[in-house]
Amino acid sequence: MNSKENRLRYILGLDGLRAVAVLAVIAYHLHIGPASGGFLGVDLFFVISGYLITTILLHKQDLGYQELLPFWMGRIRRLLPAAYVMIFLTVSWCAIAGSNALLSIRGDALSSFFYVSNWWYIFHQLSYFDSFNAVSPLKNLWSLAIEEQFYIIWPVLLIAGLKWVKNRSHLPMITFGLALVSALWMAILYSPDTDPSRVYYGTDTRAFALLIGCSLAFVWPMQRLSSKKLLPVGRRILHIAGFGSFAVFLLCVYAVDEFDGFLYQGGMLLFCLNAAILIACICHPASLLGKWLSYQPLVWLGKRSYSIYLWHYPIIVLTTPVIEIGQPSMGRVALQIMAILLIAEASYRFIEQPIRRLGFRQYFASWSIWKKGFKQWSTSHKVFLGIAAALLILFTIGMSSSSHTSPHAKEVTQIKTAPKKAGDSAEPKAKKKKEKHEKKAADQKQFHQILAIGDSVMLDIAPNLEKAYAQITIDAKVGRQMNEAVSIAPQYASFNQSDAAVIIELGTNGYFTEGTLTAFIQQFSKAHIFLVNTRVPRSWENDVNAVIQRVANQYSNVTLVDWHSAATGQPSYFQPDGVHLSTKGSDTLTQLITASIKKKGDVSSSS
Repeated sequence: MNSKENRLRYILGLDGLRAVAVLAVIAYHLHIGPASGGFLGVDLFFVISGYLITTILLHKQDLGYQELLPFWMGRIRRLLPAAYVMIFLTVSWCAIAGSNALLSIRGDALSSFFYVSNWWYIFHQLSYFDSFNAVSPLKNLWSLAIEEQFYIIWPVLLIAGLKWVKNRSHLPMITFGLALVSALWMAILYSPDTDPSRVYYGTDTRAFALLIGCSLAFVWPMQRLSSKKLLPVGRRILHIAGFGSFAVFLLCVYAVDEFDGFLYQGGMLLFCLNAAILIACICHPASLLGKWLSYQPLVWLGKRSYSIYLWHYPIIVLTTPVIEIGQPSMGRVALQIMAILLIAEASYRFIEQPIRRLGFRQYFASWSIWKKGFKQWSTSHKVFLGIAAALLILFTIGMSSSSHTSPHAKEVTQIKTAPKKAGDSAEPKAKKKKEKHEKKAADQKQFHQILAIGDSVMLDIAPNLEKAYAQITIDAKVGRQMNEAVSIAPQYASFNQSDAAVIIELGTNGYFTEGTLTAFIQQFSKAHIFLVNTRVPRSWENDVNAVIQRVANQYSNVTLVDWHSAATGQPSYFQPDGVHLSTKGSDTLTQLITASIKKKGDVSSSS
């Protein structure tokens, strides 16, 4: 067999599929509405990688441990240079711009250099879906860390399997069995109504996507696929399966969101199985879908999908004002996409392809300037050296910044207050203050005790609430989720009385289900509950507010406090992070709550 015959067939349709996957991911990070499930593009990349890498390894003649080093060096040439350049330039840019991302950049960059950033984020409890500290522009490298870890471990396991498993026909089932174990482990670790980042980031809980691709490579080797032996009925099945699985992928991108519990309890496994069917169909020479995905613009994007994926996230993070997160501007989005494509093209043309073709030694040797003395360098080369030196200094400055430090590190992170004693709440004898005190007492005459439970936004308004209501108990904590509120509710069983008001303000830190909110409501079935919806520039805002609205409609003892409508389009209500409240925002939210309590009191007293 000559080398030409032994060469694997290049499948343009897979480039087109990569293009679709990376576009889905970009749309998700740009918060484009119809792409709430765009993050699933990463799972599609995982299945493609598992399929192609296993195909390449199985195609090698006499595959053994001696092939490991050349394989690993090939992966290093393919992946590391462009990623390292991106990290270097991103850290330098953060140092130039004084970005808040400098708060986290050192740990993120170091872990990304060694392709362990996914575990770095897990151990530091940093959410993929968001963080209220500075959002890291390097966060997207978590998936590349998983792939690189896979490239190190899988070839060793595959060679061992080929050597020790006597019946090689068992290898696909063994591999698929490992995939099922990984998916089961994800389901076991997943906890509803909490941030799913642990199972989302984990190599152990995401390995099934790669392993499904590996399993496909055993049973659907691309070099053995032929359109000549395919009967007409087989072609019809191929086309139906191809377009059907592609439609399922698009439907998932449109309909799924990251807080769907089913996703982590088998849904993502089903998605990856569908992706395997999609890849199998595209790889067949007779595939009509494969021909459609071979459309030249899609192939162009697909060939550059690695560079596009590398650069899209830092560009989006560093060019999106915090207050505009979740509210994409068409003009800004267009400029961001242009920047992503231009920089990705430069990376592909001047870094990825030359190093892949020439190798490191010949690539750097091709820079003829190194063969000349400095005095012989052209002005442009000297300018380039100066810029590179400046960037190196800035990179060093950026890397010397402190690691993940919360903007609230020196602030109050939790308060628990009890009603003030009568002597403590006495007003000065001045006439105006006395009148104000009497008015407050009248406003809250129906509710003899008030409880407020919330997160950091509740912390912001706590001083105002204490001024407004002498008989208020406040329990607020930074980062609190709804499931935590459910667990602490029994501590406040004494507030489950008809003369009690319970203010609940949660949803800033993540999604919760209707069932969880209902579990909280039912613990205060006799009290009147004032449920504050959320205004937070994060992906879960609409889902949380929809849950709050439904629950408020279901219970007669629940009143919705519509903070979202009041705060939308009011940047002056927020601090620079777009989440926590300014003095003006705190005053406005407090007024909304007190007005709701007063109105409910008036209605009840008249009935």
